[in-house]
Amino acid sequence: MNSQRSRTFALVAAVVTLLGAAVSGAAPAAAATGAPAGMHRFVVSIGEAKASVRTNWVRLGLYTFDDAGGVSETHWHWTQRKRVTRSSTGVSASGCEARNCVVKTGNGFQSTSAPESLHGTYTVVDSVLRITWDGTTGWEEWTVGEPLPGKLAKLTYRGNSFGATHGFGYGSDAAWSTRASSEQIATANWAGMIHTYYVWATDSNGTPYVDQGDGGRFWNLDWRPCAGGRCLGGTTSANQYYLSRPNTTSADRRDTLWYWRTANADARGEYCYTGNSHVKPMLEIIDNDGVLHGWVGVEASINQSVPEQGTSADDIGLFRISDV
Repeated sequence: MNSQRSRTFALVAAVVTLLGAAVSGAAPAAAATGAPAGMHRFVVSIGEAKASVRTNWVRLGLYTFDDAGGVSETHWHWTQRKRVTRSSTGVSASGCEARNCVVKTGNGFQSTSAPESLHGTYTVVDSVLRITWDGTTGWEEWTVGEPLPGKLAKLTYRGNSFGATHGFGYGSDAAWSTRASSEQIATANWAGMIHTYYVWATDSNGTPYVDQGDGGRFWNLDWRPCAGGRCLGGTTSANQYYLSRPNTTSADRRDTLWYWRTANADARGEYCYTGNSHVKPMLEIIDNDGVLHGWVGVEASINQSVPEQGTSADDIGLFRISDV
């Protein structure tokens, strides 16, 4: 009987303590963050690169997660359904090995900010991140990893309901305004960067295929900062390469790759190529310490110079260049 009375008194005391804390306004213990691997800002490329269709598309976005299960994103989008030309960044590649040309990028990537947006909710169960977008957009799933625990998270594509075939993503808590300078990009460990890509293209007979690679280095390892600090240039035996900001004013995570075969320009009597060059919008992968680890990106090279070939002269897909 005494034991029963003791348990009763203990229960009453616990209830009184909880009620007292509520009345006094005592703060509960802080909840652990619900964001993927504790990171709130992710750069993501996702899209369809499927040989059997000619309606492939890519999306390059900035995902922001809160701790209450909400996610918002802004993005740029390109598709074979829409015939667009390349856009000028306004950035001139002067004094940096490559020919002094104004760098081109995917149509619209030079805009002041991303023109499209989504909002939704997310859950993280074990290592699986599931995002459900509002409206009819659907859902996407990723496996969350931590290549640099406490500094950088990685998303490995799992699946979705809206037709994407591949995706890449990395996240940290670095501010969206944190980015690498041209000098930092030039001195980055390019030899340690892994280039993984899935790009829809056609062969010499016009037959579609997905060009893919994994584990190799990027094709140019020697970058020189251009005058003005907004781009870098480089050359190989075959190509002119440029890595630039998307416009003359932005200070965000955006960069763009532009490259073309020197022989193609010379054959047209051009110093700066105006044909179907490769344009690859990218977003920098930055960890919590502000260190650059590469890029996620998309190829948005829609045919603009050979109308009779239509989509057969497109190159569209997605990639990562990263050291983690």
